Amino acid sequence: MSSPTSAPIGPGTLLAGRYRLEDLLTDSDGARFWRATDTVLARSVAVHAVRSDDDRAEDLLEAARLSATVNDQHLLRVLDCDDADGVCWVVQEWGEGLSLDLMLQRGPLAPSRAAWLAKEVAQAIAAGHASGVSHGRLNPEAVLVTHSGAVKLIGYVVDASLHRAPPVSPVYGELDAREADVIDVAAVLYAALTGRWPGVAESSVPAAPLEGRRPLRPRQVRAGVPRALDAICERVLHREGSRHELPIETAEEIAAALADFTGEPAYGALPVTAAHDEPTSVLSRAALAEEARRRSQPEEPVEPTQAVQATQAVEAAQAVEATQAVAPVTHDDDPDATGEMGALPTVPAMESTALHREPVEGPDSQAPLRAPDRVPPPPPFEDSPERPLFATTERRVPAAARAATATQASPTVRPPAPAPAAEPSPYWPFEGDEPPAAPGNGHEGRGWLRTAVVVGVLLATVIAMIAAFSLGRGSGLPLVGGGGDDDPSETASPRPQSLSIAGASDFDPEGDQSENPDQAANVFDGDPATTWSTVTYYNRPDLGGLKSGVGVLLDLGEDQEVGEVTVRFGTAPTSFRLYAAPEGTADAPTSLDQLQEVGGQDGAPRRTTVQLDPAPTTRYLLLWLTELPAAPGGYRGEVAEVNVRS
Repeated sequence: MSSPTSAPIGPGTLLAGRYRLEDLLTDSDGARFWRATDTVLARSVAVHAVRSDDDRAEDLLEAARLSATVNDQHLLRVLDCDDADGVCWVVQEWGEGLSLDLMLQRGPLAPSRAAWLAKEVAQAIAAGHASGVSHGRLNPEAVLVTHSGAVKLIGYVVDASLHRAPPVSPVYGELDAREADVIDVAAVLYAALTGRWPGVAESSVPAAPLEGRRPLRPRQVRAGVPRALDAICERVLHREGSRHELPIETAEEIAAALADFTGEPAYGALPVTAAHDEPTSVLSRAALAEEARRRSQPEEPVEPTQAVQATQAVEAAQAVEATQAVAPVTHDDDPDATGEMGALPTVPAMESTALHREPVEGPDSQAPLRAPDRVPPPPPFEDSPERPLFATTERRVPAAARAATATQASPTVRPPAPAPAAEPSPYWPFEGDEPPAAPGNGHEGRGWLRTAVVVGVLLATVIAMIAAFSLGRGSGLPLVGGGGDDDPSETASPRPQSLSIAGASDFDPEGDQSENPDQAANVFDGDPATTWSTVTYYNRPDLGGLKSGVGVLLDLGEDQEVGEVTVRFGTAPTSFRLYAAPEGTADAPTSLDQLQEVGGQDGAPRRTTVQLDPAPTTRYLLLWLTELPAAPGGYRGEVAEVNVRS
């Protein structure tokens, strides 16, 4: 590798013949943070690098050695470090996930999630303090929640060696590294609850509002913060003004207080297996001996008719024995105090309490099992009376209706007497052996004929309309309201014509012009499978906050009027702007100031079309990407095809 004095390190540089630098994440006063690839193990790693003549180089190596002494699952470990070929670098584990500052861009966290996150951070800081090592620069950017749900701390000790904090905090005064860590742990909880940062280390999260020289309580910033979490922040960030007697001064105390809130075991404590409010009880030796004697005796056979009574007697005897055999534990010096049943007042047996009643009454009970009561089967269904398989087309009227009609017709005639019971009629539910002759008008059974006539008329009408329409079109007659004398070519608007693209190049005036220039021609080759893509950016979709945008510059060959641009992206959503060079520009622009914005769209889908109004006349058209879609490991933009029309 060449010396940084002659050729600065960049993407593709190989450190120690093993770590290939891929993407620059941050650059702070010459201290650069990279994502690199371990070519031996084929995995991503993080690299901090400064020039060897930088006054922070020696501190960086010392910080790497200190960080390696802390063994905790919450830390991204130091893997390698060296100072060679004019570059001092440290390699650490790479974490895939979302940092707290990006999570807070969507809003504060729920109290339970904020407490859990801060507890994990407090445990990591406490583990480092137990080894005599402090983080030194704990902020939301250093707290990472991985895709698997684990909390990791970025840059333990290493970040502090590259970003020296002022010796005196304007809010908290003079602090050592351990005290600053404790305040920053409480500040992580404060930020997760409110979305504001009150810590010592610098952060991109908005600062917490102050009251005098101290931050406001979390409950004063955001409604709904639990009082217990509000009190934890107050006891750390405002010790002298806290209403509590004892302030919190260590990270381990913060972890214990948050564990009490979340209901988890405190840091370093053994888990509690069982706990309840009842007094602890033991069985006396006399009761155990009586129980053993009773079990050793053979049981007498019980008649089947007396099974229920025997079961009830056994259960009652067990309840009495358990009640008499239980006594509370005593701490008196008298050894006989726990052996005599009459010396101490008795308490209810644990087996008879609400907490322990289920095992006695459940399947594990020693009482004999009883078969459930037999449920009688449901009564059989009654056979329904037979019905004729086919119905006749004649109208059938029940006998009651016929009798009522006959009575109305001749009031002087008495209704006939009811007929005696007989076999069911094949014409059920009508009475009589023959189908009743219903009164009618002589036109029964002709309904189908009327229906057929109506359907035929409708079909004839439809056929006539179709024939007339076909004849009218064949003879060139104008249709109703058609205006047959008008020429369609005069009324139709001209269709836009596709403009040819003579060439394309990447446009990166704010960077080093390394946005894959060899892929620029793919945006107009007519193949959607080939794309031009940007490099991968991290932390934020707006190119990591490092640039205002990158793009691809299209050369139309000569000045042409551009009215419409269709862009097909490889991934979505993508925010972009369209810029055009002024008419008459002969040389390709090199900066954004030489172009004029003519259109654009935020959060565009994979395929989008932009109408340019007014249509500019230009030779050079710039597709400028301002926000990139998510990609594996960060954010990256991809453009498959660009079509320009007049």
